[in-house]
Amino acid sequence: MLQIQQLEKIIDSRRVLAIEHLEIQAGEIVALVGPGGSGKTLLIQLLCGQIQPSRGQIFLEGQDMAKVPMARCRLGVLFADDLLYERLTVQGNLEFFCHLHGLPNKRVGEVLALVGMSDQAQKRVNKLSWAEQRRLAFARTLLNHPTLLLLDDPLRHTNVDTQQVMQRIISDQASQGTGILLALEDLAWAGKFCTRIVEIEAGRIIGMRTREMTISSSSDSQEKEDIPALPQAPLASSRFTPFKIPARKEDRIMLYDPNELLYATSRDGKTYLRTTNDEAATNLTLQELEQRLVGRGFFKAHRAYLVNLQHIRAVIQFTRNSYTLLLSDDKETMIPLSKQCEKELQELLGY
Repeated sequence: MLQIQQLEKIIDSRRVLAIEHLEIQAGEIVALVGPGGSGKTLLIQLLCGQIQPSRGQIFLEGQDMAKVPMARCRLGVLFADDLLYERLTVQGNLEFFCHLHGLPNKRVGEVLALVGMSDQAQKRVNKLSWAEQRRLAFARTLLNHPTLLLLDDPLRHTNVDTQQVMQRIISDQASQGTGILLALEDLAWAGKFCTRIVEIEAGRIIGMRTREMTISSSSDSQEKEDIPALPQAPLASSRFTPFKIPARKEDRIMLYDPNELLYATSRDGKTYLRTTNDEAATNLTLQELEQRLVGRGFFKAHRAYLVNLQHIRAVIQFTRNSYTLLLSDDKETMIPLSKQCEKELQELLGY
């Protein structure tokens, strides 16, 4: 479906991207993983024609995109920024896109139903939450029945519900033969459903492999990856000291026992507490939560995640520099684990 050959981008006499060969087959979900500035966004920009390569070729279904620019009409692209018209309605944004690209308006209702926004069709974009805007931008990528989906930082500004919607649609699209490229900093979300992992660093591919891990919802799940099981560690428990974490959910102030919490995370300037059943926002910052939960079994796994170690089932190493925590809840939630934090966790738990 997609073939990249000897692709290079040179800026100010410096080679910032150099990919000798990369292919994405129909129905594949490829996770392109690397830190910020590693070249993920640059590659997306080259593939969709935003910028031109200094050297190399890009083929989509056998057509050279440089010679047949119309081949890009078969792409669906989600950029890191949503690029929505805030004064237009949800439906108006999608209809305007259809008008620009000569697509039938009847597809608008279909994609709104897919992302669960049919009831918000007449709401103006500036009245939507960040997560709803991201969901709308994702819906826009589906309007042209794309052959290939390019999703750059798809989880930006999203919540758990939107992430689940995206995962469902991505898997459905792949089952229908759509190729999908996800550009991500970690595999905590895509690790369970991507089919191949490509690791990029400094504009070069440094690792590539097919994902072979299988996860069962039962307690005796098996992984084909080399995953160390976490030993039991004597951690202090909040049950010995009455202690609650306040958070707001709709019209209620919820008071959570720390033992209930799977993790806390920060996004869009707010901090959220996540249990097995729900999510609620707290006025405490992640740093303030970390200070309150010292000695109660919580660990800073990533700059945006504070995790309850008692709910961790396993540590997964997807690539040389990509680690993820698998939680023991029914949804088998995955949380990103930074490389430095993984070393600290090793020392803490002795695995």
